[in-house]
Amino acid sequence: MNFLGLSGSLRKASLNTALLRETTGLLPEGVAMTVRTLEDLPLLNPDQLESGFPDAVNVLAAAVKQADALVLASPEFNYSVTAVMKNAMDWLSIHPDAPLKAKPVALMSASPSAFGGGRAQYHLREILIYPGARLLGVPEIMVTNAFNAFNEQGALTNQTTRDLIIQQMQALKVMIQA
Repeated sequence: MNFLGLSGSLRKASLNTALLRETTGLLPEGVAMTVRTLEDLPLLNPDQLESGFPDAVNVLAAAVKQADALVLASPEFNYSVTAVMKNAMDWLSIHPDAPLKAKPVALMSASPSAFGGGRAQYHLREILIYPGARLLGVPEIMVTNAFNAFNEQGALTNQTTRDLIIQQMQALKVMIQA
């Protein structure tokens, strides 16, 4: 079983990309996860679709379609998802292969705030209604005060959060098998 982790952050030292990388070591038996960022996607401009979808979008759509599930990690900007995550979901929602249709999706976020990116996650849930993604409800992963949650090597140090990630990934596996 293969999961695809998408980071909604473009930062070199992204806490959300680090969160996804840490998740790769907390997966249930029989599950592997690839982590990728979204910096190669152009901004969605419907006028440019006359010549077809950009190669980077087609590559992403194919990767999403082939994955058994998605794990989306996005920081919170201005009480919502990042522009790069919204742009990626917009591209995927109109792609002719409908890669998000019935795709199991788990959400997580890491934020220096006391809210842990929760508002971004709730907006992402709304965004994923239109393309018909299947969202995992609980457990929710919202890493608060995230600068203190990772050590200098980028390892997640909070055992409670690690345990919740294990539970979330197991629930996502069960969701796929149901």
